[in-house]
Amino acid sequence: GYTLPKGSSFVLPAMILHRDPEVFPDPDKFDPDRFSAENSVNIPEYAYIPFSVGPRNCI
Repeated sequence: GYTLPKGSSFVLPAMILHRDPEVFPDPDKFDPDRFSAENSVNIPEYAYIPFSVGPRNCI
């Protein structure tokens, strides 16, 4: 692991999060059902951040 000093900024490539097979089985398969209401409750809060993590943090 890495230790970041307090106040540090870092960039986490979203593609790495979005391809995590522990969260998204078969991540390269087009499967819009993984985001259905009943399935999306199983996705951790910050596991899918296509437009960053909040208002005004978009690309």
